[in-house]
Amino acid sequence: MKTKIRFIIIAGVVLLLLIGGVVALKLTAPAEEETEDTTEVVETSLLYDKNPDDITSVTIKNAVSEYKVERVGKDGVYVWTVFEYSDAPSNTSFINTIVTNAATMTAQKTVAENAEDLSIYGLSEPQAEYRVEFDDSDKTVKEICIGASVPGTSSTVYACFKGENTVYTVKASDINCFLQDKTNCVNKTVYTAYVSADEEDTTDYTHISKITISRKDIDYDIVLEYDTRLDDEDAIVSNSSKFVMTSPVKLDMNPEKGDAVTTDMFGLTADSFAVIKPTEEQLAEYGFSDPYARFEFNITGGDLVLTVGNEALDEDGNKLGYYVMSEDIDVIYIFSEASLPWLTVMPLDITTTMITSNYVYTLTELDITGANTDAHFTITGSSDDDFEVKLDGVAVDKQAFKDFYQFILRAPAEQLHLEEVSGEPELTVEIKTASGGDTLEFYPIENRRTAICVNGTPSFTCKTAYLERLIENTEKVRNGEEIIANW
Repeated sequence: MKTKIRFIIIAGVVLLLLIGGVVALKLTAPAEEETEDTTEVVETSLLYDKNPDDITSVTIKNAVSEYKVERVGKDGVYVWTVFEYSDAPSNTSFINTIVTNAATMTAQKTVAENAEDLSIYGLSEPQAEYRVEFDDSDKTVKEICIGASVPGTSSTVYACFKGENTVYTVKASDINCFLQDKTNCVNKTVYTAYVSADEEDTTDYTHISKITISRKDIDYDIVLEYDTRLDDEDAIVSNSSKFVMTSPVKLDMNPEKGDAVTTDMFGLTADSFAVIKPTEEQLAEYGFSDPYARFEFNITGGDLVLTVGNEALDEDGNKLGYYVMSEDIDVIYIFSEASLPWLTVMPLDITTTMITSNYVYTLTELDITGANTDAHFTITGSSDDDFEVKLDGVAVDKQAFKDFYQFILRAPAEQLHLEEVSGEPELTVEIKTASGGDTLEFYPIENRRTAICVNGTPSFTCKTAYLERLIENTEKVRNGEEIIANW
C-alpha cells in the first residue's frame, strides 16, 4: 500500500515538473508577430435617398461648365433636358445618369463631424457643386460640394453638404458625372444601326447596298457595292468580301483591308461639336458651302450622308480633325481624322490585286490574240475529275493550263490608269464563262509600263515585263513547256 502511495506521489511530482516546464517555455519564448489586418472596414451610410421622378432640376457647376438639367413632361411621364441644347439630339444616357445619381447619396465613411478647415479636403473651393431640387411634399433641396480625391486612391473623393462642416467620402463613380463638361449632354453618335423590337423580324438592318465616297483630292468617286453574286447559291464566287468596287474601276474588295470602310459608320461618334443649329454664315465659315468631301451610305436600316468641311484647329493651330455634318442632324461636329477612314482611303488600298476573278472551273473559252500570238483554248468540265482543255483543238495538260491561267489572274493592278488609250492593243485576252467573262486589253504606253483596259475601260498599269512574259508563256503552253511564273 505504501509503495502505491509512493508511486502516485512521484507521478504527481513529475507531472507538476512537466507542466512547469511548459509554462516556463511559454513565458520565455519570443512573442509571436501580430499580423496586421489591412482590410479597411467601410461603414457606408445613406445620406439621402429620393425618387428620381421627383427631381425638377439639377444645377451643376464645375471647372469646365455651368448648366442646368430640367424636367419636362406631365402626368408622371418625364424626360430631362438641357434647354440650351434643345435643338440637338440629347445624350439621354448621360443625362439619366445625372438624374439617377442626384437622387441619392451614400457616404463610404464619415471623415470629420465638424471639420474646422474644409480646405484640407478640397472643399473650401470645391471642384464641383450641384443643387438638386425635388417636387416632393417637402420641396426638398440638396446642395452638395465635391472636393479632392482621397490621398492614395482615385476611387473615392471628399464631399459635404453646402454650408455644413461634416465631411464624407463618396465613391468617385457616383459623382463623376457632375465633373463632366456640359457638352456630354449632346449625343455625339451620328449613326446607330436600327434594331427591330419584333422578334419575328429577321431583316438585316446593317446590310449596306452601296457606299459612295466623293472628295476634292480625287477626280472620281470611289463606289463600293454589295456583291449580288453572293445571293445566288449556285454561283461560284472567288470574292471573300461582301463588296466589290465598281468605281473608278471594278475590283473585288479585300475584306481585311476594307473592313473599316464598310463597318465604321455603325456607332460613328464625334469627339465634340462646334455649333448647334448653325447659321448660313457659320456653315460657310466651317467649310460647308464648298465641302471637302461627301460620304453616302445606303443602308437597309436607314441611309447616312456625311459632309466634311474644313480642318478643325485648336487655339494654337494644332489639328483636331475635321468639321463634319450628318444630313439629318443640324449640328457641326468635330471628328478626328482616325475615325473617318473614308477621308483618306484610295481604291487600291482596299481591293484585291486580281483584276479578273473568274473561277477556272467556270471557264468555257480563253482567247489570246495579238503580238504575233493567236491561241484559242476551249475548256470543259466543272471539277478536276472531268476538267479538260484543248488549245486550237489539241489537248493540253490541264495542270499546265491551270498554272497559265493563274498567271493571267495575277495580272498586276499596280497603279490606276483612267486616261483613254489610243491605237490597237498589243495583246487581248478574252475570258469567257457560261454567265459572261472579262476582256483584258494591254497597251504599252511609256517608261516600260503597260495600260490595261478591263472590258473596254482604262483601269490599271503594270510593268511591260508582265506583258512580255504573258506572250512568252502562251507559246510555252502551246509547246508543252513549263511556264515562267515571275517577270
